[in-house]
Amino acid sequence: MSNNILKNNVDEVNLAYQILKTAGHPLYYRELIDRVVAEKGGISRPSAHTIAEIHTRINLDSRFVHTGKSMWGLTEWSPQRINLREAEETAAASQDDVRREKLLAAIQQDFEHDDNDSESDTATLLEGDGEFEQEEEELETN
Repeated sequence: MSNNILKNNVDEVNLAYQILKTAGHPLYYRELIDRVVAEKGGISRPSAHTIAEIHTRINLDSRFVHTGKSMWGLTEWSPQRINLREAEETAAASQDDVRREKLLAAIQQDFEHDDNDSESDTATLLEGDGEFEQEEEELETN
């Protein structure tokens, strides 16, 4: 009986943590919540409100991780998951850097190309200007 009193004083989320730790593998959320309620000495079928409340509290606790298909496990079981996330963020950042460098190179190349075009356009215009002056002189002499 004293063990039951102790369990009634334990928070549902801490109890869920202990259940998962003992199980050693992820559990379906409903099975986890049913075990929590049973350990607390509650009814065999918890109400929708109780299920939602416990599920929400588990979801907000960083010790738990959703492993997919409504399964919950412990974050401590998958430290590589954290490292994978860091690796993905680093890879994404380096890809962004490469994209930025390529974009900058393309802009610089376009700018240099435009400068060369404008210089040749100016030279062409100046050449045409000289032809125009020659035509004016020929007209004046005639």
